[in-house]
Amino acid sequence: VDFALKVVQWSESETVRLQLWDIAGQERFTSMTRLYYREASACVIMFDVTNISTFSNSQKWKQDLDSKLLLPDGSPVPCLLLANKCDLSPWAVTREEVDRFSKENGFSGWVETSVKENKNINESMRVLIEKMMSSSAGDGSSSAAGSGDYINIKEPTPPGWTCC
Repeated sequence: VDFALKVVQWSESETVRLQLWDIAGQERFTSMTRLYYREASACVIMFDVTNISTFSNSQKWKQDLDSKLLLPDGSPVPCLLLANKCDLSPWAVTREEVDRFSKENGFSGWVETSVKENKNINESMRVLIEKMMSSSAGDGSSSAAGSGDYINIKEPTPPGWTCC
């Protein structure tokens, strides 16, 4: 388990302090995940697009999360599915399969990423923070469970904004 703190200047008047917990998909930690999930406001589940087993395991991690953590209003926490290593081919799953999987399993959406190439990492975290903040505000503008749709990140992250 890895832990990091990150401070993000969200706007001129708002600062977001993130506590990031990485359990690295280690199944041996499932008995302890309730402790890691406690008071979480959002989640990311990442899989390797070239490895079908990591994709299949994403469903187990999402079910584990949903069974152990809810927002104060009883809804699931916003959770993004990140399709990592999108720079590699061939993919073990199709984009259509990922899209269907994301919708069927209650993800807030999914994003293609490449940690190696730093593709859509900051942008996906910005999307997650937006979903987290809108669900915590209770303004109804964003369902915590989300629609599971593909999130096509077109706009670059604002200059000077960095996350993870």
